[in-house]
Amino acid sequence: MKYKYKLHPSDYALGENEKFYEDMESRGWRLVRRGGYRSKFKRVEPCKARYRVEVADTSPLDGIPEEQKTVFEDCGWEYVTSRGMLHYFRSPDGNDAPEFYQDPRQQAGTMKGLHRRMLIGTLIALGLMMLFASLIFSLSGSTVEVVPGLRRAWLILPVAIAAYCLLLISAFAEDTFNHWQISRTYRLLKKGVPLDHAPKSKGRVRFALVHCVRWASYLCLILAALQLATMQRGVLPASPDGPYIVLSDIGWSGERTEFMGNDCERDHTCSFLAEYWDTREYVKNPGHVAATIYQDVYKLAPWLDPMDWTDCLTVNMTFTKSLDEYTPVDIEGLDGAWLVEGGMEAVAVKGQMMAYVNYLDGEYSTERLTDILEALAVRWARLA
Repeated sequence: MKYKYKLHPSDYALGENEKFYEDMESRGWRLVRRGGYRSKFKRVEPCKARYRVEVADTSPLDGIPEEQKTVFEDCGWEYVTSRGMLHYFRSPDGNDAPEFYQDPRQQAGTMKGLHRRMLIGTLIALGLMMLFASLIFSLSGSTVEVVPGLRRAWLILPVAIAAYCLLLISAFAEDTFNHWQISRTYRLLKKGVPLDHAPKSKGRVRFALVHCVRWASYLCLILAALQLATMQRGVLPASPDGPYIVLSDIGWSGERTEFMGNDCERDHTCSFLAEYWDTREYVKNPGHVAATIYQDVYKLAPWLDPMDWTDCLTVNMTFTKSLDEYTPVDIEGLDGAWLVEGGMEAVAVKGQMMAYVNYLDGEYSTERLTDILEALAVRWARLA
């Protein structure tokens, strides 16, 4: 037996769904099961049939009450399938099965619970959209207080953030439309206006827009998965293969070791906003760790100004969480440089490059931090 899957109208476009399934059966495809976005049909001889959607004010897990289903079947309606609070019945051509409700106001009573649930769902969606708006402000660097962690994620994994935003927009648009649609139907039924079982409008523009946004989000998810799959993670090379330095560049010649279960490693990934390196290195003297260095290095896209994104570097800061607490220093070859006096943290910016460095050798030496900034300047100049 041949089967076919086809995108159907939104769940709460009751008349549109009834007309959709009737048209499909007239072409030789009978409804078998309704899914989230597609319906499954089986091949039959083309024929005429009526379809009706019944709203049961019960838990979606409970399904339609058995006694209600029996009454409909005794009246000539064949139960087909259910999804959530919506249940689909079919009456073959020539069957004089009566309509479920002679009085539209009686049908409105069955939709009261659904109307209430849709209102709650819309309010939840509105709250999520407000969260989404704050996220956009953060990522755009507006004067609103930003969230450095989100901005950093936007630089490193922008397609994953975009997928989340598109899914949120799609869900909000669909929930809002569904609530409007069910509210409109509910109001008309309460006024005594019967449900239109064969509406002319099919909502094709809205349908296309919602699905385009949804499929765009799926594409972003695929791209994010590909980026994560191609992320390079491995042993830190003895000589740097990117815009970072190693401890030997500032005079350390000790043997590399591990520290607190961590090896000397380098992570590298690339997005359309930034190329990113994360390095960790430890060298030892006999019996103990002598020096450690952690680096977060970014090469931003040409259209981004590193000075607008230095707050991303604060995510990994240990003792300070703002560049305002750093001391500016003049380093030849750098557009900007900051360090913690007598501390172990430094920040460097040049062209499209920016870096955060956390260095520790037990002495908390400002001179060592200056050496690191100078070594970064030399390294970046060689790669320019």
